[in-house]
Amino acid sequence: MNEELELFVEDVDEQLTFMENALVAMQENGVDDESLGALFRAMHTIKGTAGMFGFDDVVGFAHVAENLLSDVRDGKVELNEEMIETFLQSKDHTQTLVDLAVDGEVLDAKTQAKNDHLLAILKSMLPDAKKEPLKIDAETLEDEEGGEKLWHISLRLKPHFFASGMDIINILNFFNILGEVKKLLCIDTNIPTLKDMNPTEAYIGYEILFLSDASYAEIEEVFEFVMDDVVLEIFEATDMDMLQALCDNEEGLREELVFAGFDNASRVRSTDAREEEVQKTEVKEISKEPSSKKEIKKETKKETKKSFSLRVDSSKIDSLINQISEMVIANAKVTQRADALDDNELSESATILSDMLEEIRTGIMNIRMVQVGDSFNKFKRIVNDVAKKVDKEIDFEIVGGETELDKMVVEKISDPLMHMLRNSIDHGVETPQERKAVGKSPKGHVRLKTYPDAGTIVIEISDDGRGLPRDKILAKAIANGLVEENNNLSDKEIYNLIFAAGLSTAEKVSDISGRGVGMDVVKRNIEALRGTVEIDSKSGEGSLFTIRLPLTLAIIDGFLIQSGNTKYIIPLEMIQECIELDAHYKKEMDGNEFINLRDSMLPLLDVRSYFNEQETQSERENIVVVRFGEYKVGMMVDELFGEFQTVIKPLGEVFSNVVGVSGGTILGSGEIALIFDIPKLMEHKIRESL
Repeated sequence: MNEELELFVEDVDEQLTFMENALVAMQENGVDDESLGALFRAMHTIKGTAGMFGFDDVVGFAHVAENLLSDVRDGKVELNEEMIETFLQSKDHTQTLVDLAVDGEVLDAKTQAKNDHLLAILKSMLPDAKKEPLKIDAETLEDEEGGEKLWHISLRLKPHFFASGMDIINILNFFNILGEVKKLLCIDTNIPTLKDMNPTEAYIGYEILFLSDASYAEIEEVFEFVMDDVVLEIFEATDMDMLQALCDNEEGLREELVFAGFDNASRVRSTDAREEEVQKTEVKEISKEPSSKKEIKKETKKETKKSFSLRVDSSKIDSLINQISEMVIANAKVTQRADALDDNELSESATILSDMLEEIRTGIMNIRMVQVGDSFNKFKRIVNDVAKKVDKEIDFEIVGGETELDKMVVEKISDPLMHMLRNSIDHGVETPQERKAVGKSPKGHVRLKTYPDAGTIVIEISDDGRGLPRDKILAKAIANGLVEENNNLSDKEIYNLIFAAGLSTAEKVSDISGRGVGMDVVKRNIEALRGTVEIDSKSGEGSLFTIRLPLTLAIIDGFLIQSGNTKYIIPLEMIQECIELDAHYKKEMDGNEFINLRDSMLPLLDVRSYFNEQETQSERENIVVVRFGEYKVGMMVDELFGEFQTVIKPLGEVFSNVVGVSGGTILGSGEIALIFDIPKLMEHKIRESL
């Protein structure tokens, strides 16, 4: 993709995101002239820029939508709820048209039918339209209800699939709930010889014929949590164009499908016939005269185009952060060497360099920091669509949208948040009738709140629904063998059982939730970001999910300490104070792991004992008081070295399950210092105290 096309795609994404946010805001707060004018300009901009690239399908559709928006803006047509919903669908369809145009693909039969259907609706809303009933071919529309269809699902596992933690067999078994698997072919042609095989990589794929009344979206949602780990194609079995493209892209696939009894595959052209056709097409293309005038015209436009903003590819920022990280490590070595040589001038230069590196690091990290509200606004549309699907009325509120978080963290937390919001609406909030029966407002309330706290970002998802079914969760966990019958679990521990794989209390499976897959992946994805998730719920009052995430994943300000023979890093923003463990406190402890700190009981964690460190003869012992959320713990350590710019390095799979350690860093001496996972250490201490 060339530079001009990349700019076009980015601009369209911005315009469509604005349209969606504005339309959802209109549904909530009503219509105003300024938003209407901006909506018109957004569609007008898309039409104009698409025309420059010759994307006729985009231009044609955008032109009709623009005309209707112009009439709405001029007061000739009143913007009602039905029209807003149509414009939301038009926004989604415009994105589809742009994606196809950029990839150089033509509209398939299903997309063309959707295009014609939406155009007919938009034209019928124009003031001079003839009010004739619309003819809709329900079988060709993706979202229309109808009878059973035969779907073709092509699935290839990417090499890193097993790292996702998902079981492909469980996913495939779920198809038996949605419908009937008519044929299933395992594609094993990519499996290497035993000598070349990597046991941690996936090599297989599947071709499936699936009979069901489920929609495309419902089938695709089965793969919701492995989308980045598979190559997936879903299309109706009668779509010969898609089947032809599938067979063209994978040598030998047509023959395997025919042999396995996929009847339509026999109608697909063979590879040899396809290559002959491509060669003929290439000869025709070569014989065409190039349109030099058109090229000159485009080049001229490029020269006169003015840019008022700077767009930087995120990979360039990531590369720059990696380079800064290595410079921080190298500077630590220089600083230590200067101290060892007792060279004042070298030490002064090293200090200046350290300050400059910190400023550069802060500046670069700020580039990656974005306000979460810009990304979270898309959830308004999702909540609105899900609420309509389950016939519920939802008042959705976003609080703290101005809070800033690393863009990478925002992107990775998006899917877990989406899944939790869907669960809150589907299972948490009652139907209007149920709410009225218990004296509640018919409209449920769901809130997404974000705020900074103790060096972390807190994201809360709350609802005023029925609350989590404590007894059902416990009974299901016992039935699944997750806990014993005679257990002393607290309510909080019971609620956290919903994060166990395969545990669902839903009475029926819906296309939104209730499969028993997903919540375990939600927790795993959050923990992969060095975050935590907690649940609080009250029967009849609602539930609260609290997620805590680090501000960034690359470089942190740390505090270097030593316990035994090992050096450790504590995230600086979690430290409240450091005190000496003197004779007074030792006498006060008297064998217990608590001290009285200013009339407050402070639990202590002996780091040396916890990690089985060797005994050392330290001149003094220290307590580092750390806080995470509402909890405080005093960490007993031997030595305090002070602040340290910490470049977070992963420890690898061998150490991935070491509780209390989230990573490592390289010191100026070349030593490795382990970075404490404070939330996990606190969880251990709290459990120990119960």
